[in-house]
Amino acid sequence: MMSVDPRIQQFKQMAEADPNNELGHFSLGKALLEAGQFAEAMVSLDRVIQLKPTMSKAYQLFGEAAAGAEQKDKAVEVVTKGVAVADKQGDVMPRDSMIKLLRDWGAAVPEIAQDTAPKAVSSGNGSSKEGFSCARCGRPDQQLEKPPFKGALGVTLADNICQGCWQEWIPMGTKVINELGLSLSSPTGQEAYDQYMVEFLQIDGK
Repeated sequence: MMSVDPRIQQFKQMAEADPNNELGHFSLGKALLEAGQFAEAMVSLDRVIQLKPTMSKAYQLFGEAAAGAEQKDKAVEVVTKGVAVADKQGDVMPRDSMIKLLRDWGAAVPEIAQDTAPKAVSSGNGSSKEGFSCARCGRPDQQLEKPPFKGALGVTLADNICQGCWQEWIPMGTKVINELGLSLSSPTGQEAYDQYMVEFLQIDGK
């Protein structure tokens, strides 16, 4: 993967090219958070929440950025809302991560649904390997039936991503190609595309 600074510049390019593309802002906010630029990360992640209020991971990262910027009250406010958003959608991993943040901060944890079983999100037979949970949403069902393309990254996707999250990526990937003018026949274009896909599907380090 690319180092932090080139990633920040690339994600800024996408966010500026299309101010309404939540992936550009999300990727930029995440990179800024990892670089310790907390106030700047908050701006980008707040834009994500405005554009797509159902993107539960954005609430989690915003909370981490706000805490890093020593704005604990704001962090608690946004993460508390994020728990409700994630719980409603069955996004188990972001929800549980935000609950842990609230507990670490000594803040109250909101009530969550009694039935926390993840909901089906796409068509298909819904079968999954034992122990599977989607790296992006945490749902334990509807694992990809096979790698979507050849190579190690395709295998990683099949092992870690559900059908619903993969279907969300497909139109977003098209936007990435069009807005950045990427040519997937070139190594540079393919690397940039893969980077956005990894960011969107949250399979860093898998």
